[in-house]
Formats: sequence, C-alpha cells, structure tokens
Amino acid sequence: MTSIQSKKLFLGIVGGGPKSWIGHVHRIASRFDDHYEVVAGVFSRNPKLSKKFGKSLGISADRCYSNYKEMAEKESVKKDGVNVVSIMTPPSSHQIIAEEFINKNIHIISDKPFAGNLNQAKKLYKKIKSNKKINYALTHNYSAYPMVRQAKHLVEKGKIGKIEYINVEYIQDWLKGINLTTKNAKKILKWKIDKKIVGASAVLNEIGSHAYHLAIYISGLRGDKIFADIKNFSKKIKGDANAQAMVNFNNQAKGMFWISSVPRGGVYGLKIRIFGSKGSLEWAQNNPGYLRFNPARGAVRLLEKGFFEADFSKKFTRVKYGHPEGYLDAFANIYKEFAKSLTAKSKKRYFYPNEDEGLETAKFIEACKISSRRKKWVKI
Repeated sequence: MTSIQSKKLFLGIVGGGPKSWIGHVHRIASRFDDHYEVVAGVFSRNPKLSKKFGKSLGISADRCYSNYKEMAEKESVKKDGVNVVSIMTPPSSHQIIAEEFINKNIHIISDKPFAGNLNQAKKLYKKIKSNKKINYALTHNYSAYPMVRQAKHLVEKGKIGKIEYINVEYIQDWLKGINLTTKNAKKILKWKIDKKIVGASAVLNEIGSHAYHLAIYISGLRGDKIFADIKNFSKKIKGDANAQAMVNFNNQAKGMFWISSVPRGGVYGLKIRIFGSKGSLEWAQNNPGYLRFNPARGAVRLLEKGFFEADFSKKFTRVKYGHPEGYLDAFANIYKEFAKSLTAKSKKRYFYPNEDEGLETAKFIEACKISSRRKKWVKI
C-alpha cells in the first residue's frame, strides 16, 4: 500500500458491478472533488464479469480481481497499492470484507448498514477500534446534506433548546404498484428477502438504519428504550416490510419512527422533525436545500442553503444558494471529508459517520426485532 503523500488517494472498490445503481453513485461521488483515483476492484462474484467491468472503467487488467481476499493480499504489497477501499455489497458481507482490508491497514468507506446484524457489528466495531492505523467511514449520505449539517449546528448551539421530541419517517414503495406474490417476489425484491444476504431485517437495514442515524446524528442523542412493531410482506413471503417504533432517548426525549417499503404510491420520502424547549426544526430530503426553523416564540424562518442565517452550510456546498444540490453531492461530501481526514496535517473536526454511529444503528435494529417479537419495551 502506498503512503498517503500522493496527490490523489488510490481507491479500490468491492462490489458495485454493472447492474449496481449504488455502485455508480459511489464512483461518481469519489470523483467529484478529485481526491481519489480508482485503481483496483472486484465487481462481481463472476471473475470474467468482474474483470470485464473493471477494464471498462479504465482499470488495468491485472488489478481487476476475482475476489476481495485476492485484492487485499496483492494490493497491500504493491508500492502503488490502494489507500482506501469502498465496500458496496449487500449488508451481510460488509463485516468480513472490511476486516480483510483492515488487517492490511487499508482505510474503509462502506455503504450502509454497518453490518448485517448486531453480532457482526460488534465484531467489526472491535476490529476497527483495535487498529489505530485505519480510518472508517459509513455512507449514511443524508447526514452530509448541507442543511442537515446546518440543523446539527443549530442543535449544538442550543437554538432549539433541550430536545423533547423527534419524529422521522422514511418510506419507499419497493413494489412499484405491483401485487407481490410467491411467484414474483424473488424477481421484484431479489436478495432483500434472503436473510443470509440482507441480514437482520430488510426494511430496517436498508432504510431504517438511515432514519435512526439521521435522528441521532442531528440530535446528538442515543436511544435508550424502544417499543417496535414490525410487519412482514405477507404470511407466505417472509421479510420485514414495515416498522413502527417508539423510542425513549437518553435525555428523556421521545421519538416516533415509521419505516416502510410497501406504502402504495410512496415513491420516496425521508422527513425529520425535531422539537426542543425553544423551538423546532424540519427537514425533508425531497426539498433538501431548505430547513424550517420554528422558534417557540417569533416568526417561522425558512433557512436556505448557504444564505445568511444558514451560513454554516456553506462549508458543505459546491454551488451557490438559489441552485439545487442533492443526493450525489451528499455522497461526495463524505468522500471528500474522509480524504481530508487522511491527508490533513493538522487535526480538525470531521462530520462523516463512522463506526460509532454504525454500531448504534445496529443496536437499534436488533432492539426493534426483539421488541416486536416480545411485544414489549426493550433496552437498546
């Protein structure tokens, strides 16, 4: 592995092959700010397909690998080997792939969730903390939107006082209006109904982890107890499709979460509202350039990205106020910050999600599962 003195960081990729939408997102995000050069990868379980796709990206044939173990072994001894590896595979593989590269002192950027289940999450967390030579980032990309960072800043400055209530909903209609049957389930949902691949919960690992992370990221709180109700796709098609949860946070605040992959016509929707003793904040991912700030007394303010009272958000924007900025930019913010954390000569605060938050989301998901099964409040 080369030292972190080069103009660009050498990036390796595991996953994100030709049919992967999220792989395309990661690759674009890594190139936004010219901090990385993609030089190696394994893109498919099929060695021929992996090499063919890698070469189509301009990667040298001898660095288009057949599997991640081969890649970790060979890249770690190259003088120009990868500095960072991006993992964009299904949840249950995140831990074992990350650990292989951590053992070689290679930094990690991983797609969410942190791991497939809590047991994997604990093992990965321990592995990361035991190696002081590596940094780890988790692409909960919603935390990198400028106005989400602005919201976090306002909370830390005490602008809404002590947080009392948090409400989050994240819905996606995975079925696209189609009636799910035992015959078409695998075609529509693919690996999302395979527990060995998706991990503890389809809906909670895929979008619930985002919802909970957004809540703890902005608020700075952690969940204490939870009461959850989880629903499967159907009696015959096992797999978590809908989750509703009440959360008691560690400062006595109350939270309500609705996470669903089956709301008819609910094409997309991530929303958060945080209420404090002095006022509230509201943010919706479908209108990401604005943050609604509602003081308990006084005029409601609609803060715009990078404009006057939202000055803190300028640190995370690439275009001026009045112009939209979104999903790809948020991903790119994480990649940029991670690169700076590796190359900066002086220490400063970075805002990208890491293993600490990853473990918290895994605890949340496991607690939801236990609570729903027992029909009672449980400790997170």
